[in-house]
Amino acid sequence: METRNKRILVVDDVEENTYIVSTILKSAGYTPFVANSGKQAIQIAETQHPDLVLLDINMPEMNGYEVCKYFKEHEPIADIPIVFLTVHADAESIAKAFDTGAVDYLTKPFKKAELLARVKVHLALRQAQELLEDQNESLKRLNDEKNEFLGIAAHDLKNPLNSIRGIAQMVRKRKEIELADDEVDDMVHQIETSSNFMFEIITNLLDVNKIENGKLVIQPSSVDLVLSLGAVTDRYQAPAAKKNITLHVELPDDDTQIYADPTLTIQVLDNIVSNAVKYSPQGKNVWVTVSCDAVQHRVRVAVKDEGPGFSEEDKKKLFGKFARLSAKPTGGEHSTGLGLSIVKRLAEAMDASIWCESELGKGATFIIEFPDASMMKTMEA
Repeated sequence: METRNKRILVVDDVEENTYIVSTILKSAGYTPFVANSGKQAIQIAETQHPDLVLLDINMPEMNGYEVCKYFKEHEPIADIPIVFLTVHADAESIAKAFDTGAVDYLTKPFKKAELLARVKVHLALRQAQELLEDQNESLKRLNDEKNEFLGIAAHDLKNPLNSIRGIAQMVRKRKEIELADDEVDDMVHQIETSSNFMFEIITNLLDVNKIENGKLVIQPSSVDLVLSLGAVTDRYQAPAAKKNITLHVELPDDDTQIYADPTLTIQVLDNIVSNAVKYSPQGKNVWVTVSCDAVQHRVRVAVKDEGPGFSEEDKKKLFGKFARLSAKPTGGEHSTGLGLSIVKRLAEAMDASIWCESELGKGATFIIEFPDASMMKTMEA
């Protein structure tokens, strides 16, 4: 176990004792703090939060038992392990020490090797306990996120499923209710729209699962950004036109190669362009541009819209899971609240970066920077 930076508070009203113990601890690579009274020990513990306390029993005003009891009753310092280091070797004193919350008991005079062995053991135990607590907290967070997502997915799947079921019943009775062909066509379109949204929910669920379980496969290579971005923007020309949105695409004439995973690149770009169209009001503009930074060897894609923009509060949670922001789709489109969270994880997995520049009421610009493929080839050579 690494001893460097492990801080140990030595509490004893006899300065000779604190000097001896501190010297031993320093020689082993620990950082000792010294307190000559119980009140001073509490003050140091509350400000420095040491990793371990070596505590004497016999002290004026506030003895070791009272100090230990105070530690265990006050949350900020209750988790600090306390080892009594005292001349009292009788069973009653030892039992009382453990009753007040001590983790160990060492009597004076002690051997240096034994003191350091006890210190090492209890520091290791505390480190293991902290690791276990962190893991439990992480598992709890993941379980809460899973339950939240399942709740959202169940809620969001219910509406399109009901819609599909209702439309199917109407189509089955189309002769009875005398549906026209164009009405049937409209219902088929509604079924397609609902099923696409359901597919998006399920795809997001699978993506999150792969990312969280470390099963996301990244296969970076040289990718033609102009070709990929052109394919994505072509796909959203029609949805943009339906909302009278003009999609301006400014791509470089020359070959622009990035170093990324081809499939994940399309997924990232698709999400950002899709959101720009989805959240833009009728009759507005969306600009998609590409620029290169020859110094940093990065290629930047910027997608700018004239939508509602984001508040400072929105921007704090923009790339978080299940983010429910103040901005809403403007054409009845759906949102799972997972898209940007997944996009950020995918971008980072490819050594790309993504961020948003926005002011409330003044639209938003999402920027993605990819590594330049030429630089990667130079490094590999």
